[in-house]
Amino acid sequence: MKFLYYIKYFFYIALNWNLRLAFFSIYNEIKGEHKYRINTVRLNDLQKLVVTGDNRHHAEMYQGAGYYLLENVFTHLQKLHAPDGFVDLGSGKGRVLVVAAHYGFNKIKGVDFAMELCQEAENNCRRITQGFPWVNWKVLCVNAASYQFEKDDHVFFFFNPFKETVMNQVISNIILSQKNHPRKIFVVYINPQLKKLFINAGFKEVYNIKRMQFVEACIYEKNL
Repeated sequence: MKFLYYIKYFFYIALNWNLRLAFFSIYNEIKGEHKYRINTVRLNDLQKLVVTGDNRHHAEMYQGAGYYLLENVFTHLQKLHAPDGFVDLGSGKGRVLVVAAHYGFNKIKGVDFAMELCQEAENNCRRITQGFPWVNWKVLCVNAASYQFEKDDHVFFFFNPFKETVMNQVISNIILSQKNHPRKIFVVYINPQLKKLFINAGFKEVYNIKRMQFVEACIYEKNL
């Protein structure tokens, strides 16, 4: 069954981008799924899932962030000495949550409005819990625009999960949290189509990686 998902994913990338990127993506998908012992490769149309809130029309199709970029940005977060407290906004099936644990984060939250995806995220986190008994996992099935950030949330992850309306609200909530609880914060943004919103909100780009023109990831930081 998983082989069929790889085939569908390959053609999705090839038709929407190009063959070179499709081969690169599939190679890293197979490698990553095996390395982290999870099952997150299947694409999902969010319009067909049970969701919390009324922002369904602002969401993008579920697609896991590529392992190549994930490992690069997490390696750089270590170099930046990013503090513990990781939140994935639009966490889907929990791929990023699992990778975050492997890179030393102990307080890990996933936020997603699709019930089925939250259940799969919990299952994937459960697969590796025995190897990370010290990690505090939370998967919250709530609308990201209404999630109230906490003082120990320091790193915020996005894989282009929302359209501009929702992203603006989430950014406002992050900034409000920083004002209420002064701290340095980091944003990881993969496929950063709305990067201007973070720049306009006072975030500074401290890392950028591109691969084959179509694949990009950024890290931003903001001090109060």
